[in-house]
Amino acid sequence: MSAAPAWHPDPYRNARIALQQGDTAPALHLLGAARGDAEARIHALDTLSRSSALHRLPQLEAQLATEPSNADLLLLVGALQQQAAWDARGAAYISHTSADQINGLMRHMVRARTSLRRVTELLPDDPAPWYELMGCAMAAQDYHNEPHDMWNELVRRGGDVSYAATRLRMTTLTAKWHGSREECFAFARERTRNLTPGHPLYALIPLVHIEEYVSQRSDDKVLTRVRAVFRYFSRRPVREEIEAASDALMAAADTFATHTASPAAHQAFGYVFDDRGDLKRARRHLERSGDEAIWPWLYFGDDDWDLFDKARMRADLPRLPRP
Repeated sequence: MSAAPAWHPDPYRNARIALQQGDTAPALHLLGAARGDAEARIHALDTLSRSSALHRLPQLEAQLATEPSNADLLLLVGALQQQAAWDARGAAYISHTSADQINGLMRHMVRARTSLRRVTELLPDDPAPWYELMGCAMAAQDYHNEPHDMWNELVRRGGDVSYAATRLRMTTLTAKWHGSREECFAFARERTRNLTPGHPLYALIPLVHIEEYVSQRSDDKVLTRVRAVFRYFSRRPVREEIEAASDALMAAADTFATHTASPAAHQAFGYVFDDRGDLKRARRHLERSGDEAIWPWLYFGDDDWDLFDKARMRADLPRLPRP
């Protein structure tokens, strides 16, 4: 099988760069053009609302004041307000999160919910605001069942075809958020059971194991942490399940090479195989994973690009220019 190009022209990245520079038109055009395509629309939101664009939030909010019924602008503002909330919170467990961080989280999250709820009124069939509201509910639920209700609202609007939404649902079901180990693994396995060969959602399998790996690395018991670091991805049941999913993804990888989630899916596998020292398998995925660090590298260090770049080096792939 011939390898697909490492990446292809990316209008999402171009729109994000324009937004970072203060030009909102490409981002709004991209969101508007993606209406009716849940995968493209939610992927656009994910790309546009990264922390690197947060400094443009005041500009967007000022623009919104003159265009209060612009649904795509409202959606982008709500997504960035939610990103601001997550940035205020930080990445630590809630037990290691300060009162100031929690106050920042809640302040920004109230603003995000207000914007996103308005989008649901303007575009009642759009799954994208419900995807963003899933993130709000995961971080700071308004009521007990809200994280699950938001997923159900998204599913009713066809948003569960989205890689980003499905990955977020899996994360929501982890024990550290609003589920359990059993629920999380059951969801990942069910969603990958009858997938078309080559589909990026096969990455749910390495991703669910990464969640378990992170959980064990954070365990109170020292022995559990040590075993996780040195043995988790080499355990036979873990190894076999991830390899089977990798084979299913690679069986028709060329068919899905231009899928918006293809780089992210291959990076999930690339991380696991690199961590395990299986550099041959790591290379097969990393050569298809684009030139930007996506996930899960940020789980393991602030400089996600550096971890991604080092994994590529170990897989004997060319160095990439640092973004």
